[in-house]
Amino acid sequence: MSTLSDRPDLEHHRRDYRLMTSKSEHEDEALRLLCSELTARGLQATITAHPDRDPCHLLSVDALISVDGEEWAVDHCLLSRAQSLPTAMRAAEGALQAELDQIAVASGHMIVASYLPQTGALGERWGEDYYKRIIELSKQAVAGREWVHGDDGFATVRAIPSETPGAFLAPFTDTTGNPLVSAQVAAGLREPLLRKLDGQLKRAQEAGYRTALLLDQVPRPGTQSHTVWMASPTVVAGVVASIAREHREKNARVLDQVWLRPGLPASPLVAPAVHLLMAQ
Repeated sequence: MSTLSDRPDLEHHRRDYRLMTSKSEHEDEALRLLCSELTARGLQATITAHPDRDPCHLLSVDALISVDGEEWAVDHCLLSRAQSLPTAMRAAEGALQAELDQIAVASGHMIVASYLPQTGALGERWGEDYYKRIIELSKQAVAGREWVHGDDGFATVRAIPSETPGAFLAPFTDTTGNPLVSAQVAAGLREPLLRKLDGQLKRAQEAGYRTALLLDQVPRPGTQSHTVWMASPTVVAGVVASIAREHREKNARVLDQVWLRPGLPASPLVAPAVHLLMAQ
């Protein structure tokens, strides 16, 4: 006899609830740090509402923050990799893991393979046979060459004799194939930021609020979110400024301030937990 706990629809709801809770907690932590930084600057800052969690609210930003008595509309945004990355990584695992495990066990090696997840767009030099080439490199490695390199600048395979053979996949968390960190930031940020500038931030600005964007390099726990954690505040600011200029070519200014919670925060004695990137 099945029980309520066996129902797939209930498990689906539980999973959605866990993801929503994780998202809210992650946002709340970043927003609290923003308020703490504003307070450290001598301002009175308090979160007064979470419009996106209130279906009756006219706005859909993540928070309203009272700053010295004036309410600001603040939206939180992960500094994520391109949205195609999780799917590309799953496809790579499906194409490689079993094949490389078989080669590793048959030869008595531990295989460590790095590669660029493929999306059928940017960064490809081997075309549709990319993963077949990784498999060929693995065969070369276990045949005695030990460490071999592909010609795309990303693919390497190392074979190490082991009593516990198997394959370890080490994908680059990038799909652009572009070594410029700014290009990797833009690949994941451009479309979400333009949507916010045309959506929730624009509506808040039209309603008379000052607006701010809180970018977040800290990955959301319990999800497959991948952030561009190594981008410096200067690089992030440059990308945001470029996207904002692109938007203003056809639209009125929407954004007043941009803040960043860095992925690798420095000591509070050296740098704040949240950086002011831009003020317009």
